[in-house]
Formats: sequence, structure tokens, C-alpha cells
Amino acid sequence: MNGNWNQTGLIQLGIWLIGEFGEMLVNGSCKHPNGTPNVVDDSEIIKMYETILSDEKRLGERCDIIIMWSLTALSKLSIRIGKTNPANPENA
Repeated sequence: MNGNWNQTGLIQLGIWLIGEFGEMLVNGSCKHPNGTPNVVDDSEIIKMYETILSDEKRLGERCDIIIMWSLTALSKLSIRIGKTNPANPENA
């Protein structure tokens, strides 16, 4: 989604996917095509949502949906991330 802020449909899809499967990004179960784990720090996910929510006016007519979906996704993620993150050994 980074760099594609004007593509509202892509933003909506990304918000939903990260809300549903964001735990896989932070725990290492998401894999690159070559099989290596793709671990994303949970702070990176939060930073992306901050960008989306602070920039909602330039997203156009669907900004209310994007805000609602973002808040729903963050609610889901709040119970899934930040517990044990292999990228962040301080949480172990």
C-alpha cells in the first residue's frame, strides 16, 4: 500500500487484509516467494495506519469507510500484535 495512497480500492483492501492477517506479518508466518519469513515490526503497521488516518481528506469520497475499516482493523490487531514478535526480542 505504501506509495499508492491515491488508489482508494487498494487502500481499502490493504486495510482489511492487514486487519485479518496482520498477525502473520509480525510473527513470521508470512513468507516471501523464496520461502524466507517476511517479518514486519508492529510499529511499522501502526505507522502505516497513522499515515492513512492523518491523510483521510485526500482519499476522496470513501474516506469515511477507510476510517471505519482502519479503526476496526486496529481493534483486531490490538489483541494480536505486540505480545511476542520475533522481530522485537524485547517482547519475548
